[in-house]
Amino acid sequence: MTEHIAQQCSNSFIEGNVLITGGGAHNTFLTDRIKDLSTNHIIIPYKTLVDYKEALIFAYLGYLRINQKNNTLSSVTGAQKAHSSGGVYLP
Repeated sequence: MTEHIAQQCSNSFIEGNVLITGGGAHNTFLTDRIKDLSTNHIIIPYKTLVDYKEALIFAYLGYLRINQKNNTLSSVTGAQKAHSSGGVYLP
């Protein structure tokens, strides 16, 4: 699966620099495979920036969920329709 993801990523890049952020940036096997398969210059920022972006995105997804707004788009996931995914558990 990781090899497939690395191939799909490297095939989709346009010429130039590629910035990898989010949780996947911590997967050194994945990022090494992307580097091996791509002719682009791959940039992975400092861990704090990667983690900050990941936290920010998940906070936004949570905000959308708790406000019952779509946080999963069919155009991105291939689902039949956009919906509000995830669970909310209050104490």
